[in-house]
Amino acid sequence: MKNKKGFTLIELLAVIVILAIIALIATPIILNMINDARKSAAVDSAYGYIEAIDYNNSMAQLNNKYDRITSDSVTKINSAVKVKGTKPTSGNVKVDASGRVIEADLCIDGFNIVYYGNEAEATESDKCRKSDTEKESLKGTPILDRAKSLVYTDGVCKTDGTTYQYMGGCYIKGTSTNNYIWYNGFMWRIMGINSDNTVRLITDESVTSIAYGEGGTGLTYSTNKGYINEWLNDYFYENLSDIKGIISNGTYFCSETTNDISLTIDTARTTCKSGQNITAKVGTISIDEYLLSNSSNSYLNIKQSFWTMTPYNASLAWYINYNGSTDILGVSNAAYGVRPIINVVSTSVITKGSGTSLDYFVLSENKSTDITGTIGTNATSGEYVNLEGKTYRVVSKESDKLKLILDGYYEETIGKSYTMSYGSNYTFTLDSGIGKKLNEDVLVSLGLSDSDKILETIWYQGDAMDHVKYTYALEQTDGVSAKVGLIRAGEMLSNQSSTILTKNYTTESTFVNATTYWTMSKYIYNSRAWYVYSLGNATDYGGVSKSLGLRPVIVVKSKLPILGGNGTPSNPYQI
Repeated sequence: MKNKKGFTLIELLAVIVILAIIALIATPIILNMINDARKSAAVDSAYGYIEAIDYNNSMAQLNNKYDRITSDSVTKINSAVKVKGTKPTSGNVKVDASGRVIEADLCIDGFNIVYYGNEAEATESDKCRKSDTEKESLKGTPILDRAKSLVYTDGVCKTDGTTYQYMGGCYIKGTSTNNYIWYNGFMWRIMGINSDNTVRLITDESVTSIAYGEGGTGLTYSTNKGYINEWLNDYFYENLSDIKGIISNGTYFCSETTNDISLTIDTARTTCKSGQNITAKVGTISIDEYLLSNSSNSYLNIKQSFWTMTPYNASLAWYINYNGSTDILGVSNAAYGVRPIINVVSTSVITKGSGTSLDYFVLSENKSTDITGTIGTNATSGEYVNLEGKTYRVVSKESDKLKLILDGYYEETIGKSYTMSYGSNYTFTLDSGIGKKLNEDVLVSLGLSDSDKILETIWYQGDAMDHVKYTYALEQTDGVSAKVGLIRAGEMLSNQSSTILTKNYTTESTFVNATTYWTMSKYIYNSRAWYVYSLGNATDYGGVSKSLGLRPVIVVKSKLPILGGNGTPSNPYQI
């Protein structure tokens, strides 16, 4: 009988190596095919979702069985539409006057779907992956526990002089240094705990400069003659990212008038007169809160001028001066800083940090690692971006672009802000003056003269104005096409940045670190233009011949990939 021979060890190893090579080649191809199929399915679902909204709104015009869907977040829209594909787990939809979807930013199956101009494009996104798994359960400490450690002893408000009580809540008094908290694009300070256990936060900077309102009979903080309430809730709040769901809507704000010109901490009110409570998601500080916090000797004194919500009468309102003192000012003839206050639910989670200016708390976000994806998907107003070695902040974003403002001033000598006159009048032009300087020397200095990352866009000056209402900053009139422009008075971040005032939180906030700079906005006389003063207010005094600083503003493509960073002051997005 002949011996039967099997495969030798070398032959078996050869087969295994061949199979491994085949698997090595085939696996990525198969995975790519699967991923392409997922991507295609996500895009198809996006189109189906948009068509469902269009259909719903068409039917709403024909009969009363359908409610018209307007521009909103998908979490509010989802229940109103029926689709065969997968519904988005987060995002926003913009609908025009006829009911058609004109823009959408959707998260579906781990892909960010951007719909614009009747076309949808998909990119993989960490943010959308988190959204599709219910944003993951963030691990950390409830903010209420952190706030209690700041203002409570044995479960009750401290009585050692470091707190004050106001409208039933307990708040920090004096110069706290461990209440810094990063949330939704801005550095905030924990103020304390409200009577319903929500936690009160105030921005560590003024985020715009506008007039209080239109003076005369009928002026109150919350009427259409009062501009601040409208700016905060119709503009600021809407520009926050989708983690704003932790912001509570309640009667946390008091707009009660006081005409006692000699207000002190001893005469400050700790309650609010019936009917003077304001229900809102975002408000600002009352004169009483500021006084009770110990005024100029408080962490609330940032060496900038900003409004309180407290009227003095129908034409005057209280504000905080740059030196920390309190005073009254005409509501319509001055544009001073606005510092948003929000109240967040007690269970919202602090994910990292110890509360100091350099190791700030982080609220409701995972900022422990760098973010991946596109800048348009991840960035939100206020966040920090590094481009060609320069740091910017996000002013606002649309589906295909983001507006960024330099977090500093243009320099031709290191350490010294360059200053120049606006021009012969308030007209922004590329032929002369400030427009020519920005789009020649400044563009080169920023390293963007040949960059394909920025967009030439229309920079609108709007109509000339004698006082600043934020809607003027959004008017699309009198435009010039250019690569570099300026912020408009009343826009987001049209003030002095906290990172400028504190030199990236290495010093106390002070106007000494700031430079007065030009805006794009025109005054009613063509010999004047609006500018932001180093003290935190916007003004027109002195005319276009004044020599002031420049804070360049650019527009970048939303599809740019993030190469590193997480959008915070200490770790900006790298694009």
